[in-house]
This record gives sequence, C-alpha cells and structure tokens, in this order.
Amino acid sequence: MTVLVKFLSKLFINNTLKALYLFFAILFIGCGANNAYIDITGPAMGTSYTIRLVPKRGSNPNTDLIKSKIDSTLESINDQMSTYVINSDISLFNKLGENAAIVISSDFKKVIMRSIYWSEKSNGAFDITSLPLTNVWREGKKDREYKEKWEPPSDLDIAIAKDNVGFNKIKLSHNSLIKAKKGQQIDVNAIAKGWGVDHLFSLVNSFGYNNYMVEIGGEVRVSGRNIQKKPWKIGVDYPLPNTNPGEKIMGIVSLIDKSLATSGNYRNFFEHDSKKYSHIIDPRTGYAIESNIASVTVIAKSCMDADAVATVLNVMSLESGKQMVENNDDIEAFWVVNEGGSFTTVKSSGMDISLLN
Repeated sequence: MTVLVKFLSKLFINNTLKALYLFFAILFIGCGANNAYIDITGPAMGTSYTIRLVPKRGSNPNTDLIKSKIDSTLESINDQMSTYVINSDISLFNKLGENAAIVISSDFKKVIMRSIYWSEKSNGAFDITSLPLTNVWREGKKDREYKEKWEPPSDLDIAIAKDNVGFNKIKLSHNSLIKAKKGQQIDVNAIAKGWGVDHLFSLVNSFGYNNYMVEIGGEVRVSGRNIQKKPWKIGVDYPLPNTNPGEKIMGIVSLIDKSLATSGNYRNFFEHDSKKYSHIIDPRTGYAIESNIASVTVIAKSCMDADAVATVLNVMSLESGKQMVENNDDIEAFWVVNEGGSFTTVKSSGMDISLLN
C-alpha cells in the first residue's frame, strides 16, 4: 500500500470579520489509484474550486457539461454576494441611501437569514453588517501624520463605524433587503464560500453522483466515501506562520456526509510600534481581538454552518465558544491554542480527530 497526498489548500481572506487563512490537505490512501478519480477544477469566488468524483460504474460523464454548469452557478453567486463585483446585488445594496431597497434572490435571503441565526447564537460575535469596522481598521487612523505608515484607528473612528453595525438592524421584507440607515453595509464573505460549497454539492448530486468531494478555497463538503470505499480524509495544519499548506499536518479528520472548515488567527496582522493587531475584529466591541486561539476546525452537516461557526469561534473566548458548540448537537470543533509558542488542543465532546504527534 502507498499513501498519496494531494493538498487542496487555498488562501482565503475574509473581509467581514477577519483576514484569515484556511488550510486543508485531502488525503487519499490506496494503491496508486488516485488517477481513477474524475477531477473538475476552476476559479471560484476569488480563489478556486475542486470537484472530485468517484466514477460510477459503466458511466462516461460529460465533464465539460458538468464544468459549464458549475461555472455558471458560481458566476450567479458572485453576481449576488460578492463585494468585489461592483454591480453585484450586495455591492448595489451597500451603495443605497437610507430606506431604499433591493430585491434579492431566495438563495441570498437564505444566506442572510442563516447569518442572523449564527449572530443570535453567538450573541453578536458573528455579524455580516461589520464591514464598516473592517474598512476603518484596514484604512487605519484617519488623521495620522504619515499616511504610508499604518496606525490603529482612533476610538472616535471606531465609534462612528460601530454605530452602523448591528445584525439586529437588518431589514428584510419578503425578498426585499432594505437599507436600515445611512452607512449600513453588509459583507457575507464569512459564510458565502460555505454556501457556495453547499450549492455545488447539491448540483453534483443532481448529476447522479453519490460519492464525491466539493472544495472551494479550502472549505470542504463530502458525500459518501472515497474511491477506496473509506471515509474521506481531511488533514488539518499546524497553525504555523511561514509554512506552506500541508507542510506540517497536526491531525486527520475522517468525514462521511459532512462538511469541514478551518479558520486561523496567526498569519495576517496589522502592526504599529512593534505591536501586532489581529485582522479579526470583534463586532461587539469594534476592536481587534486579543486571543491566543490560533485556529479552529469545525465539522457540520452544511458547509455554510461550518464556515460561519469557524469564524465565530475565533472571535469568542474558548470557554464561551465551547459552550455554544456543546449546546448544538450538529456542530463539533477542534481548537488549537498558542500558549507562548507551544500549542495545546481542545476539542468538543463529539469531535473525532486523529492527532499525528
């Protein structure tokens, strides 16, 4: 038996609550049979996607047709929810004046409603209206002396931005998204990639496949089993700066009919006067978090939930995050905590991960 490892890790920067990296390794264990998979790949949502199919016996799939439908679906999601597309639905909403409205798709509405759900569950640690805070931290102090040198925003800058933040201010009437107040802006990047995975997952299922993997930018959902009729193997990296994805794997998660997402707080920072400021902003306070949580891996049925909760658990304290997970039977999590340069791990009661060291 040989072990063939193919790393499907992708860089993903979240502009809502954090700037993070998601790293995964998809491990296929077999006798050199990796080339029997059907792989479909392409660009997606600012990163890339991989669809890995276990072939159906006697079938000869039209991969060009499948890829065309996948690409069309991704383009539709971008046109609705990407803040990088200037005429997307979300971009148009962010430019609206107070009390103006835009009609959104049922899919976009589902993403917003699920975002509100996790905002409520996390007591505001997850908030898709926090884009004004993200922007003010990215820009830095407005009246700093040296514009080319970043400085943390002033308390006043933060207070002004925070006044426009609040998931409880989101106004939906049927499929109309209404601008609650001037300055309100939303960004669903912390959940939209997971939604994209789920959407492609359903699309692949409609083609008649039962055993397959869908991945966008490191976020994964699997159906059934791999080509060896075993659970799909997902590798979780050590949260080490200056390492390549898959270079040092901490543990392996076995998945059947589940999703997995990992978010980290160890690579991307603002820096001023030798002090580092996390790119993860707590929407409840308006300030960059100060946490020793290095990364969190989440398992859920849907990738949309795994995506959102991985974000949430980087913002919440370890204790409150663990309590939230334990109170939800459909979510499991694995925390890596940086204790002064060495790592300790914490996992929820139902989390099954095989640590390598």
